[in-house]
Parts: sequence; C-alpha cells; structure tokens
Amino acid sequence: IVASVISDVLRGRPAIYATLSGYDEVAHHSGLERHDTMETLRKLDKQLGRISRATRYAPRPYRIVVLSDHGQTQGATFKQRNGYALDELVRRSIEEGRVQALFGGDENEAAVGLALDEARDADPASANNGGKRVDDKAVVVLGSGNLGLVYLMEERRRLTLEEIQDRHPRLVPTLRDHPHVGFVLANSAAHGPVALGAGGAHYLRDGRVEGRDPLGGFSANSPEHLRRSNGFEHAPDLFVNSFYDEQVEEACAFEELISFHGGMGGSQTRPFILAPIDLPLPEQAIVGAASVHTVLSGWRALLNDGPAGR
Repeated sequence: IVASVISDVLRGRPAIYATLSGYDEVAHHSGLERHDTMETLRKLDKQLGRISRATRYAPRPYRIVVLSDHGQTQGATFKQRNGYALDELVRRSIEEGRVQALFGGDENEAAVGLALDEARDADPASANNGGKRVDDKAVVVLGSGNLGLVYLMEERRRLTLEEIQDRHPRLVPTLRDHPHVGFVLANSAAHGPVALGAGGAHYLRDGRVEGRDPLGGFSANSPEHLRRSNGFEHAPDLFVNSFYDEQVEEACAFEELISFHGGMGGSQTRPFILAPIDLPLPEQAIVGAASVHTVLSGWRALLNDGPAGR
C-alpha cells in the first residue's frame, strides 16, 4: 500500500488516500499497549516517514493528513463476565419468537468474508451468518464492539418504545437494569429518542434528565451522537451500549474481542486528525463521518483553489 502511495506521489496525483489497518487488526486481539501492538505502531510511523520523504521529489506540493477513524477500548467481554451473550439475555426477555445472533468480530476479517461471498455470488442475506438466512419474524441481535443492536423483525418498521413495552414488557427493563449495560437507546412516540439506564433516563429531544443520567459517564457530546444515530434510516429498535468504568478504563464487547470499538466509552471515542497547523479548524464539534468528510473536503478545496471569494 505504501509503495502505491509513493508511486502516486511521484506521479503528482491531485489527492491520494490509503488505509493502514495494521494497528487496528493487532490491537483487537492483543490489546492496546502490548509489545506487538506498539511494534506495529512503530512500523506504521516509519511508513508515514517514507511517504513524507517522497513528497520532496514530487512534481507538486503535498500536505499529509493522518486520520484515525476511531480509537479502541478494552476489557473482558460481556460473555466472559456473565457466562452468556447478549442474544441469550434478549432470548430470556422476550415473550415469544426466536433470536438470531450476528456478531461481526474483526472488521477486516469480515471485509474479506464479504469479498469472498461477492466473488462466489453468494446471497448477501446469508453472508457472515453461517449460511443462514435472517428470519423475518425473529429478533435479530447484532454486536459491534460494545454496541448491541436489537431488531424486532415482527414489523417492517422501527417499533416505538411504547410498542416494545407493550409487546415485550420484560425486554427493556432487563437490558437497562443489567450491571454490564450502560444505557439502552429507544425511540419514544411521546418523547422522541431516550437513553434509559438503571437509575434514570436522558430525553435527547429536550435534554431533560430524570434520576441518574445514564450518559453521565460518557463523553460530553454523546447526546449529539445518539441523536444522529437515532435518525438513521435503518436504526434498530434498540441500541444497547455496555457500561464504561472510568476508574479502570474498561467496557465490555458483545463479541469476543479483547480490544474493540463500535459503541461509546473510553478511548474508542477519542479518534484524532493530525494535520498541518495552518489548516483551519472547524468552528463546530465534529460529530460523525459526514462532519469529518466536510472538514477534509474543505481543506482540499482550500489547498486547490485558495480561500473562497479570493
């Protein structure tokens, strides 16, 4: 990958992008600051140095921006702590119907699996699910790091919190009261998106908190992130985020990874953009991938065309 970037630099390509995923892959299975993880990071640093040196010989100037799309958090998994996984907890808490679990694991391995399925012309409905189709009447539980997604497939639309409580009265209380769940996000017909924890609720539409704020141990802009996620076209009926312990800096993944990302809590929610100091910073907080794209495309326009109106 680095050789291809250097080749493009020497050809003077107007914009070059590459993904260097080695640290992410190793950290998932080894942890954040283990010897082999840090060695991978040192090697990546050397490769960035090679790219930087190559720009001296390019036919045009380049500015290098290093983007971390996320960090990682670590801790014993949900299953290791409890002896059962999130799908089993959901199974115990619904009134009827069967539960199907889909857990992604290492996203790089998942990407390879999807590519192989596509090459074999496999049915995407069964990809990464052991060849099984998703039952359109089942409860589907997905895990991505310490974020769980619960889809109640009995309707072809997202159920409101009130409907879930009426059809499965034990489900939300069981999830929100679990010691290893930080909060459950649902969409209330009466109040809009609401984060529910064991000791209270945070109503995201108006910022109102009842009891103990379930978002109190998470980042200050977590309500904004949750409002954004709640508005996704294919948002699940319930978002389930694990607990986060600030004292030991641990959360728990719903899949079997020692180090993970996908939800909220800890260093997974502290990515970075390393850029030349003269590039202007946005006035508003960066929330979500679309905001990152706006920043990067704005910098590219500035470097190519100069300040607007000049």
